[in-house]
Amino acid sequence: MSPDRFEDDLRIARAALGATRLLDLAAVSDAAVRAGMELGHATAALLYLYDGEQDTFHLKASHIPPDDPRRKGIVTLDLAEMRGPGPPSASFTPMMAPAPEALRRLAIEQVLAVPLPGAGALLGMLLMAREGGDFSQADLDRIGRLVPELIPALLNALLVERYKELIIKDDQTESYNRRYFDRFLSEEVYRAHRYSTSLSLIFLDMDNLKEINNRFGHAMGSKALREVSRRLVSEIRGSDKLFRYGGDEFCVVLPETDLRGACELSERLRVSLSSRSFLVDDTPGMALTASFGIASYPDHARTSLGLIKCADKAMQKIKLSGKNSIGVSEADEETLEAMGGKR
Repeated sequence: MSPDRFEDDLRIARAALGATRLLDLAAVSDAAVRAGMELGHATAALLYLYDGEQDTFHLKASHIPPDDPRRKGIVTLDLAEMRGPGPPSASFTPMMAPAPEALRRLAIEQVLAVPLPGAGALLGMLLMAREGGDFSQADLDRIGRLVPELIPALLNALLVERYKELIIKDDQTESYNRRYFDRFLSEEVYRAHRYSTSLSLIFLDMDNLKEINNRFGHAMGSKALREVSRRLVSEIRGSDKLFRYGGDEFCVVLPETDLRGACELSERLRVSLSSRSFLVDDTPGMALTASFGIASYPDHARTSLGLIKCADKAMQKIKLSGKNSIGVSEADEETLEAMGGKR
């Protein structure tokens, strides 16, 4: 074994060991990006994890800092041209390819697409680029030896992430629970304030779920709630989150979404619920609708509590005026004062 090869093996082992000691998925992903850039002499690296439900790839780590506005346009990619036809798998090999359009806007014209296989499926993809030229054969060789060593750390972190999901998920539906809602909304309000981005909150209350409980029992009511949750989740983006606020109330938090976008999504959600009957396999079928209230940062409120109050108030007005519709909040007092008292 040549001295250079031995030194490379030591560097790969150190990088893999360092990543294996981490349990947080974001930290492991960052470590993989740093190791890939160092050992592959890359000037850009982005790690995307595959979301089978959404059939897309979500950015988990990158050479671009989290607070850099350039990340906004590359949060999700479909990478269809790189993975080939058919369902994603771990069977294809690394390849040089033209960069997706979103990356070309960042002056990345060509990428090395490195699959991240694990447990018989594709976990994600590491995209790497080198300014001013292609990767050398030695760089490609080091990357090819590095990635298999990083996979165990990535699989461990994904397992820990799944356990965390069990803690923050609602125990009856496919939504997140109230405890996580309070923390997540506060974090998103802080992020929207720091980076001057929009944030919207949708508050919805089922109009007539109690009729199912009264006619068919609480077991059918719980089943209807699960179906409500599935329909709502199917309409939102991977970056949005659905929460069960309590009883038959749900909230949807929409990062980087203004009022117009929130209104458009609310209408899709409303139609998704009202257009088809529920429990058709177990009962004659029941029509369910919901009343919606929307509040946006910074237009209506500038705190998480303010957004909740505004969206809830807008929803209550719809509830009293006919149901199965969408209401938009007015600005709260704190926001009105910041705007000079103008409505």
